[in-house]
Amino acid sequence: MKYESVKSGILVFLVALSVLLYYLLWTDQVGEFDAIGNSSSTMAQEELGDKKEVSEVVKPDEIYQHIDGIHYGTISKVEIDAIINKLKEFEYADFRNVTSSVDGIANFLEEQDNSLEIRFPGQVPFRIYKDILNIDQDNSFDFDTILFSYKDGTVYFLSKETEKVYETTIHEKYIEQLNKLKENVYAEKTVYSTYFSYKPNNQYLIYLPNGKKEVNKYKYFTRQIESIRMKRALFTDPSIAQKEILTNWEEYTDDSGLLRIYKDTHIVSFFKPSGISNEMTQNHIINNSIELINQRGGWINDYLYVGRDEDRKITFRLYNTNGMPVFNLKTEISDIRLYWENNKAKRLLTSNLVIINTTTPFDFSKETVSSGEEVLQYLQSNKKLKTEKLQNIVIGYDMQVDSQNIVSLQPTWFYQYDHKWYTLYSEGTGGNLDGLE
Repeated sequence: MKYESVKSGILVFLVALSVLLYYLLWTDQVGEFDAIGNSSSTMAQEELGDKKEVSEVVKPDEIYQHIDGIHYGTISKVEIDAIINKLKEFEYADFRNVTSSVDGIANFLEEQDNSLEIRFPGQVPFRIYKDILNIDQDNSFDFDTILFSYKDGTVYFLSKETEKVYETTIHEKYIEQLNKLKENVYAEKTVYSTYFSYKPNNQYLIYLPNGKKEVNKYKYFTRQIESIRMKRALFTDPSIAQKEILTNWEEYTDDSGLLRIYKDTHIVSFFKPSGISNEMTQNHIINNSIELINQRGGWINDYLYVGRDEDRKITFRLYNTNGMPVFNLKTEISDIRLYWENNKAKRLLTSNLVIINTTTPFDFSKETVSSGEEVLQYLQSNKKLKTEKLQNIVIGYDMQVDSQNIVSLQPTWFYQYDHKWYTLYSEGTGGNLDGLE
């Protein structure tokens, strides 16, 4: 009887153990199934590049110091960042509109000796930049230039485009710190060189370097982002996007979006209505554009915000490590462009090429480009141009891509004429003048 009881107990134990093991096995399988199911339904979008803060994208690209009648300029990223970081420490007084007292932006700038001038490549809403400079007040205006007077700490926010001028001051205790920025001009290994000014009209004052300049030209290896990765980065639900391969491009579509990747030009075109905010003032459009790119794969190269137009197109342009803008005027693959309509980002145009090791090109050499004086004489002598429509003249890079996807950056002169960029470069002439294209 005792033996039967022991046997029954063992049997009950084995049955219970088997039930427990079965339960554990089942719950483990269910857990794995749920994990797989959840990961597929909440899969993060592909990250192709870095996420960036507004302050990393909305930045100046030129700084000039006007001292004793001489213009000293630089495009050094290190110097620009150092100066902006110093200006963040200052306290600013209330702003006032002084536009009525200014007889033309260009005339005003010509008169501002003993000053620091900071230039942006596009119109910047003050409401964006006040947070970057830690200014604790609100105002609604756009600017493209900030000018600090070394004499008394007066600060001007100017817009060449709208011809508006706003004035404020920094606290007296910061004027000495401001003046210390002049010391960088006279440093042993200064990043500044001398410039002369040219005024084509009352709106725009252009600075051009004195003498010929030696500029590096570069060649970079690139990698091409696979189309499947572009799909996973741009569509919020990539699993439903259908693929089609055509002669000159690949295409992905879902119920409301179209991604087209052109094989020969490396242009990526994405139509997909999406938006972040219902309030679409200019600062919202720029902020939302930056955030949208952060969400759609990130920044695969180094871009700066360079402007917007009346069609609510926001443009970001590639800049080289030495601070020079990069242009491709034919296909514009050196730009990222976002088109907004009815509070929605309707279209994104970008490229699928990533420049590898921007700090270490596989090939580079020095090239002497034409002087600012020569460029100006050339433009003034061209009968096709009305010089009063000139807005800017800069040395930049012409970006070309060969059949092996190697990117060449050729230094050359570019000029902005009636709101459009043109080049003075012809094939095989380097940075020197050889006909107007």
